[in-house]
Amino acid sequence: MNKKKKALFVILGVCILAVVFFTTMIVRELLIDRQSQTFFDNLAAEVERRPDSPGTGGAQHGLGQTGETDTTEAWLPYVDFDSLRHVLPGIVGWIKLDASPIDYPVMQYSDNDYFLERLPDGTQHRNGSIYLDYRNNSDFSDKSILIYGHETREGVMFGVLKNYRDQDFYEANPIINLHSPEKDFKIILFAGHVAHSIRDHPPLQFQSDEEFLAYIEHIKRNSVFRSDVEVSANDRIVSLVTCTYDFDDARLIIVGKILDE
Repeated sequence: MNKKKKALFVILGVCILAVVFFTTMIVRELLIDRQSQTFFDNLAAEVERRPDSPGTGGAQHGLGQTGETDTTEAWLPYVDFDSLRHVLPGIVGWIKLDASPIDYPVMQYSDNDYFLERLPDGTQHRNGSIYLDYRNNSDFSDKSILIYGHETREGVMFGVLKNYRDQDFYEANPIINLHSPEKDFKIILFAGHVAHSIRDHPPLQFQSDEEFLAYIEHIKRNSVFRSDVEVSANDRIVSLVTCTYDFDDARLIIVGKILDE
């Protein structure tokens, strides 16, 4: 065999090994994502479902901006928090977005690092959990509430939030349900923006109503979708924070106000 043929065989062999390697890595990544989602699917299966009250859901009850009413029946989780605390001691709530993978417990710890790479039961996993900022009150009573979750390859956890860059998706899904041991909340979304993780981190407190309203105006002006939802100085807001790759340390932040409980 001459040198030219040997070189071609070497190159072919390297290409085959590279394809095998990258295929193995992709499969491994998908299996890791599936492992965490299986955990959450099994957990959600234990949560009782009850029909949503007519007129209180998202676009399926006429809250969309398209003028069309989707008659799909919405369901809400009825969570037995007392029972769940025995296996998930850090649980403070449950978050659900209809017709999406978001159907998760909301956790909280004494810092924002613990649940970054841990499942709700404390098992180490890179997909982590959905969790409330440690500085927030666990009853979701603050003026500004921050909830974090990873963006993943399969679109689980908070990966689906990137879909809010599509106006049609927003109009079909303007409502997110949030449940706590004390109350059930509905969050109507009004803005989604890309921010730097440090420089533009959502504030937890505001010094005045004017500062609050100026912040609302800023994020609405820079929103990735259009919304006619009005926000007043008396409203409380929830920011759902996840990674995005627009630039280094970028975050996609989807913001809504809490409707009357």
